Amino acid sequence: MVSKIIKFLNQDLFSMNQAALVLAVFSFLSQVFGLLRDHLLASLVGPSASLDVYYAAFRIPDFIYNSFGCLFSVTVLIPFIAQYIEKEKEEGSTNAFKRFLNSIFSVYMIGMTVLSLLLIIIMPWLTRLVAPGFNPTEHVQLVLYARIMLISPFLFGLASLLSSFSQVQKKFFAFAIAPLMYNLGILVGVIFLRPFMGMLGVVIGVAMGAVLYFGVQVPTLIRLGKLPRFDLNIDWDTVKRVMTLSLPRTLGSSLTTLTSIMIGAIASLLAAGSISIFQFSYNIENTPLLIIGISYAVAAFPTMTRMYAMGDKKELLNVLYRATRNIFFMTIPVSLLMIVLRAHVVRLLLGAGVFSWNDTRLVAASVALFSVSIAAQCMVLLLVRAFFAIGDTKTPLRINIWSSVITIASAAGLLVMYHTNVFFHDFMDSLMRIDGTGGSTVIMLPLAFSIGEIINAFGLWFYFHKKIPNTKTENDILSRTLAHITAASIIAAAAAYGTLAWMGNGVQQSHFLGILIQAIVAGGVGVAMYGIVLRALRNEDLSLFVETAKSRFWKEKPMIVQEQQEL
Repeated sequence: MVSKIIKFLNQDLFSMNQAALVLAVFSFLSQVFGLLRDHLLASLVGPSASLDVYYAAFRIPDFIYNSFGCLFSVTVLIPFIAQYIEKEKEEGSTNAFKRFLNSIFSVYMIGMTVLSLLLIIIMPWLTRLVAPGFNPTEHVQLVLYARIMLISPFLFGLASLLSSFSQVQKKFFAFAIAPLMYNLGILVGVIFLRPFMGMLGVVIGVAMGAVLYFGVQVPTLIRLGKLPRFDLNIDWDTVKRVMTLSLPRTLGSSLTTLTSIMIGAIASLLAAGSISIFQFSYNIENTPLLIIGISYAVAAFPTMTRMYAMGDKKELLNVLYRATRNIFFMTIPVSLLMIVLRAHVVRLLLGAGVFSWNDTRLVAASVALFSVSIAAQCMVLLLVRAFFAIGDTKTPLRINIWSSVITIASAAGLLVMYHTNVFFHDFMDSLMRIDGTGGSTVIMLPLAFSIGEIINAFGLWFYFHKKIPNTKTENDILSRTLAHITAASIIAAAAAYGTLAWMGNGVQQSHFLGILIQAIVAGGVGVAMYGIVLRALRNEDLSLFVETAKSRFWKEKPMIVQEQQEL
């Protein structure tokens, strides 16, 4: 049985069809497990102080992974590894490759071990910055949880480093399965350990998930003979080259995580359960972002890089604009339909057990405010890679710094307005349908997040076109496309809303099946109307979307798996 599993994990994926299918299937399964995890936490624990402590415990490990663990990430190491493998084939010697492998591994192990030990010591002080609003009991729990979770960035970073060697040789199965195993570990903690150990059992489940995430990839590395050896004879010149290439990307990732830490710190000062409300709504909104945004950003990146290297800036812009149109084609209707169906989505995914109607209304309102910026978030992913494709890593970092400052400033300003301006308070409550809901202040945080992301997207777009100007024709096509998609999306959302109102009296809304039927029918009507309107407008993006999807899955070379972004 074990030998069959190892053989399965070591299969080669030669075609884009195979790689795309495997990655898509396991990515979907991982998302399903993630949503099941959130459903269980919502129904068994609910937005509360104890769940706030659990989510706050991720902040420091997330930051450590994104600031140090990602220094030796998949996307950075792959080109180096490919070069060494080619040299190995030409020269017949493995000494240079082994020294490279051992050097990277040794530097990572030394740095991460020292950093982890230091963090264990100073954790009581760091956690006060992460959650200044927690009481002494919650703070003690937070310190314990965060210390246990430090195993996650250690193993995630190590897995990202080592999996680079297997991916170069077309071994994708193990890395594709890894996120699924991580969520499986957390589910074990929620279902089997929490009843006896409380939230500590869930935290232990996170640690188990990290071990499974790393462990499932070890058999492939053993089979390839690419397990590194700790060696103090380090090739510092090579390590320096890798870190120089990786540093700007890592700083950008760290800054994003730092913004999340600051938002979480603000949430800890609000009503109990505010961090949980924010995290539940973010996880729901993040699903289309992972499916749409990362897909197009990763697919477009190698082509844009190749076009710039060839000096063909016109074709680079063409690729960027095609990806942009496809992102708008999918995200604008998704955003509006999520706003219309927000309560149904939340009730279907989270509505059970101790998750109350008050919780549902707050998470639904937060989902709607997050959804406003789904298109912008996807464009940020694409445009950052467009800058990387032209060799500019500093401009997106500067823009990211400003957008982070704006996000935090917006959060502070909106909270003050919500507390002091009666008109603004009543307007937001009425617009989001949360009148009389306790703890409603938290909805200002996703609104601030969306403001920051929209400004980030506009800033990246503006400065990219200062470096590579576009033409009036391209602007006109994009403007016409955006007008068509926006009009069709608004009509689709109105049709979905009308369908919900029409079905309101005929479907039992207090039961899961009734809510599911409403959501499927209303969503189906909205999608159908979207297609009908675009067809009536003779919009070419329907066929362009199909063409892009086909080229992405059948005509492009297999992409490298995207590394883990969060714990």
